[in-house]
Amino acid sequence: MTELETEPVAPVGLGWRIGVAAIFALLHGWFLFTAASNLIALPALYSAQGYDEFIPWTTLILGVVLPPVFYVVALLLGRHRMLSARVVLLAASLAATAASALSLYVLA
Repeated sequence: MTELETEPVAPVGLGWRIGVAAIFALLHGWFLFTAASNLIALPALYSAQGYDEFIPWTTLILGVVLPPVFYVVALLLGRHRMLSARVVLLAASLAATAASALSLYVLA
């Protein structure tokens, strides 16, 4: 039996890695934008309705903090991996961001 001979794979260029990171940064940024706009607008709405004591500060702050944390963790975990593994990690962080955003909206 002979072993399969594989040719070394050329590393992916820096442009592709930056492009993938930028696309996922925009997608994570959308969740950050919605959470920040909720943090700005929701307390004023609650105050106008007379529900000052019921403002969900914890969920509003977590909504702003979690998307960048998930993105940075995915970038750090995928730092020395192939591009496909990096894409999977960034997609998983985007899914975690979406799931946490939905959960926080339900709690608020």
